[in-house]
Amino acid sequence: MDYYDAVAELIALNGGKLVGRTRLQKSVYLLQASGINLGFDFDYHHYGPFSEELATAALDAEALGMVDVEWKMSYGNEYAIFKSCVSVSDFPNFDKAGEVLKVLGKYEATVLELAATADFLRKNGYGSDAWEETKRRKASKITPQRLEQSKALLHELQALH
Repeated sequence: MDYYDAVAELIALNGGKLVGRTRLQKSVYLLQASGINLGFDFDYHHYGPFSEELATAALDAEALGMVDVEWKMSYGNEYAIFKSCVSVSDFPNFDKAGEVLKVLGKYEATVLELAATADFLRKNGYGSDAWEETKRRKASKITPQRLEQSKALLHELQALH
């Protein structure tokens, strides 16, 4: 499966729509962390795990007419609404991916960002200190409620294994 196919089918699997580049990045990261390997490599950036390959694949999917992207403004920030123009035909672990996306859909994008960041840091040298490091790096975004929700999200995803 090509990367742009994976993006278009992921959006289709998510009910045909996915709101925000952060949600796209963190959804793919968390799908892969849940054992659904789409082949994207992630590095750490300001908003947590980020894949340049994924960002390019989303642009390619749009250029190929597989995804429509509508840009909106909210509180002075621009965000993307991705809409798939394809159906799901070859998505890896289709059923499990659908379950993961259903779990992710219950949480706001910032919660996904915090959970993905903690998971990435845990796997990349911070071990049991990952949540403390996430709090330090994401001080402006972490609230007690978001922290609790981020931990609950990771727990729900682990329960799907």
